[in-house]
Amino acid sequence: MKIGILIKEFEALSNYELRIIKGIIENPSLELVLLIQDGRKENDNPKALKNKLKRLLKSKDIFGKALFSFQCKIENKLLKEKSIVDKTRIVQELNKVDKIKVTPERKGFLDIFSKNDVDKIKKYNLDIILRHEFNIIRGEILYAAKYGIWSFHHGDNSINRGGPPGFWEVFLNQSSVGVTLQKLTPELDGGLVIDKSFFNRYWSFIKTRHHILEASVSILFKNIKKLQQGDFNPKKSLVYYNPLYKAPKFGVVLKYSINFYLKMAEKIIEKVSYKIFGTRYNCWTIFIGKGDFLNSTLYRLKPVKLPKNEFWADPFIFNYKDENYVFFENYNYKTKKGKISCGKIVENQLIDIVDVLEKDYHLSYPFIYKENEDIFLMPETNTNNRLEIYKCKKFPSDWELYTTAFEGEKVADAFFYTDKSKTKWLFINKKADFYTPLESELYIYKVNQQNLEDLEAHKNNPVIINSKVARNGGAIFEYENEIYRPSQANIDGIYGRALNINRIEKLTINEYIEKTIVTTYPNFYKGLISMHHLHQANGLFVIDAAYKKK
Repeated sequence: MKIGILIKEFEALSNYELRIIKGIIENPSLELVLLIQDGRKENDNPKALKNKLKRLLKSKDIFGKALFSFQCKIENKLLKEKSIVDKTRIVQELNKVDKIKVTPERKGFLDIFSKNDVDKIKKYNLDIILRHEFNIIRGEILYAAKYGIWSFHHGDNSINRGGPPGFWEVFLNQSSVGVTLQKLTPELDGGLVIDKSFFNRYWSFIKTRHHILEASVSILFKNIKKLQQGDFNPKKSLVYYNPLYKAPKFGVVLKYSINFYLKMAEKIIEKVSYKIFGTRYNCWTIFIGKGDFLNSTLYRLKPVKLPKNEFWADPFIFNYKDENYVFFENYNYKTKKGKISCGKIVENQLIDIVDVLEKDYHLSYPFIYKENEDIFLMPETNTNNRLEIYKCKKFPSDWELYTTAFEGEKVADAFFYTDKSKTKWLFINKKADFYTPLESELYIYKVNQQNLEDLEAHKNNPVIINSKVARNGGAIFEYENEIYRPSQANIDGIYGRALNINRIEKLTINEYIEKTIVTTYPNFYKGLISMHHLHQANGLFVIDAAYKKK
């Protein structure tokens, strides 16, 4: 597949753009054949420094723009987001690619391309042109590639058009931030939607912007792969009813900046408060219930009793010799590290707590299962950059390493599911890159060997790119002859804000379809702010939920 890029000056390329170029270069099925650059002279180039200064001086809100620029620099310095791709090597590769300089006519916000420029581009028989430069594009260039020009709008184009990317979602406290991949058309804001994904926001605009830029890389390559498989069906956008968002004015920037520094102060106070008073923030606990979660009444549940300096999360039920145990993450606030512990269920409490597995790296999400007569434990070990499975030597606290997989990768919250045809599946969350969170992407693999040496990747991996539903929140369970996957709803700027129950409607190596049936929020007990895990077995269910502070 031949790809061209409407590209900026190489030194101005950001980390996510470098990752896209790197991904194209390293993929044997893709060929970067053309770079299309802005050839306008400085006087005509809208991005020339003196033209930027002229627009700034003519601006009706010069102080707002100045304050916004200053705030961005402060956040960039404080949060230290940086490029991790080897730019020198990528630039060396770019220098080997054919280049064309074009001189579109500038009319307001439009860049109108001439027939002469378009004819030069068409000679390369491109399949896709990626837009990473120029303003609103008009002219026959829109049809210069077989599948058109693909462009990101870093926002949900159904509710947020304009920019800056990620700012208004943070300022307006929207539940999530969208990213829309479009095929450009002649209609203003009327691009055809190729795909759309959603991501959690942060309290910082700069951190949010960085996050959605990096997360968009996976969306692009997922849809290039779908195109290669013959699945390309971009759709028209539905009615847009909000205003066009523009650069924030002085009053808005001032209010945002005040909130930013108040949030920083709050985080500092939290750290001091724990050291002085032992106050635990985002303190997870476990609730135990009888029956089926989907027809339960959560306000009747009572939390288990927690020791000081700990929180308990990610509970899994396991029956051993007719007694029910719960395996869970036991996080220590002093060491800032989790280990795996377990306790026996008595009424709605856990007794006889013992430590099961402890390493010099963080452990959580202890998925425990039986294979024939053997018991295995598959905890999350993403800080050790691989997936680990342990085999039980003596229940419950003696385990030996059995096998590993995904060496060198950041993976999390894995579990197995065996369907009615006895096909075994691995559901797992993975980080696409250093800056992308584990909550965004769900992968599925067909398991052909217990030791994970033969994993067959799902055709559409990652099957989901969406922080609202992607991250696993417990193992698949059956209810009234239907199967359900619990997952985290990472929204509202809060990790593990709520718990989704998703009905799986189709699972094959070529297709995965699920539908969210219900999203439950932590409103059932006083002081809770999050809930993100469910396990159901043996007529019981366990969930976890977090206090804002305890």
